[in-house]
Amino acid sequence: MDARCPVCGNYYDFRKLEIIEEENGVTLMYIKCQSCQSAALSMIALGPFGIKMASVLTDLEQDEVSRFQDENQLSSEEVLDLHEDLYKTDNFLEQID
Repeated sequence: MDARCPVCGNYYDFRKLEIIEEENGVTLMYIKCQSCQSAALSMIALGPFGIKMASVLTDLEQDEVSRFQDENQLSSEEVLDLHEDLYKTDNFLEQID
């Protein structure tokens, strides 16, 4: 199987692929490009109509993905509240330290 890094175009080394989780026919994987060090998270699911796959570039390391996957998800209300606070407040990030 060949796949290229979407950032630099070099081939991935699939020997470096990390399977983070497998559950109910869904596999979450992490791979880092050996050339440019960009990382991707991919989710593959086998369903009744074939294989579905989604990938996203990330700046997380593999251990961070494992650590954060068990955290509670944000609700849409929490995201909207944060957006509102960011919009209304100057230097919001400095105020939350």
